[in-house]
Amino acid sequence: MSQWPITGLLFLILWCGCCLPVGASTDAEPPTPEPPQSIFDEQPGLLRPFETPSPNGVSLVQYLPPVAMFGIDGNEEPIVDPEDPPSPTIRKSSSPFRQAAPFAMGGFWAPPTAVQGQPANLAINSQFARVSVPLGTPVEGQPIWLGVGKFGRLELATDAILPDSGQRVPSQLWLVETGVMHIRPLASGSTVGGTFLIGSASDQPYAAGRDLTLMAIAFYNRPAKNERDAWNFSIFYSPTSQLPYPIPGVAYVWRPSEEIEAKIGIPAAFEYRPTDDWSFSVGYTPLVNVNAVARRRLGENLSAIAFYRTDTEIYFLADRVRDSERFYVFDQRAAVGLERVLARGFALEMTADYLFDRKLFQGTNFTSGRTDVVAFDPGLGLSLQLLWRR
Repeated sequence: MSQWPITGLLFLILWCGCCLPVGASTDAEPPTPEPPQSIFDEQPGLLRPFETPSPNGVSLVQYLPPVAMFGIDGNEEPIVDPEDPPSPTIRKSSSPFRQAAPFAMGGFWAPPTAVQGQPANLAINSQFARVSVPLGTPVEGQPIWLGVGKFGRLELATDAILPDSGQRVPSQLWLVETGVMHIRPLASGSTVGGTFLIGSASDQPYAAGRDLTLMAIAFYNRPAKNERDAWNFSIFYSPTSQLPYPIPGVAYVWRPSEEIEAKIGIPAAFEYRPTDDWSFSVGYTPLVNVNAVARRRLGENLSAIAFYRTDTEIYFLADRVRDSERFYVFDQRAAVGLERVLARGFALEMTADYLFDRKLFQGTNFTSGRTDVVAFDPGLGLSLQLLWRR
């Protein structure tokens, strides 16, 4: 049975957050400074988690695993290298809309559309949550450990059948992952680190050892000789990715001006910030993971967004015949929406999506040997998420 009431309740609760105060009036008297409220205020040298920059000018928030901006948040392909410290001569936008988020939760809903070649419809709804927490008190110039947790639930509400195996399309798919991330600054100005997550991505989570999945990332970033640009080196592996074997990454981070930044290599990215109010970005990771975003600040606490994205989620079905077989949920989507900054570092984002090229299938890899292909018609969707960027 559809769980849309759950997602609808989540949407209502989160959207009501727009009523929270976002700042004091400009006519109000300047507030009286308050005494220290925590050890971060009392003891110099301690970093506020995810907020205070380190001596080389980079905030810990930049090292967090990326948070998907859109509804279905299962096994999205991660960016495998954290952002490098910018050169002192290059302006980095202070816009909160560009920052990573140590916490996010949200939901997505797409109404029923017709399944091609079958007398059935298919509707989608999902919920997700992610959190990254320092394990200990962050200290300037010292290594840091982060605890990372992810949860996702995807419902495929349909009577459709997988045509080759004759099985019903799974109604519930789950992702549960926990792990750690480590960042270690070096005296040379370089940074090394990695992420390791383990969990289950299946219609029956933790039902068997073969249903377990992991994500492992190792990275090394070092400044270029001109001290403005940088080199990124990385390796990424996850059995629930489009390329289920280790993927090396090498990219040169080119910063020709304060408005332009490009990562040339794998993964690839380009960002253009003509002003603090406008930003355009596009990123690519193998195999067919594309994410293009345009943002326009409409006011101090409001931003308009538009994006195009490919979305792939990959699971191990508990009853699959071959251990190496995976179940894929794929679509392309374009969306427009708004992001509202709330109080205390929270932000609320809502988008209206158009989904197309939608299909489910099984296979040992993304590009060939597909079986049980179920295609369904394009349709609309709504997504809502709450983020915390402190």
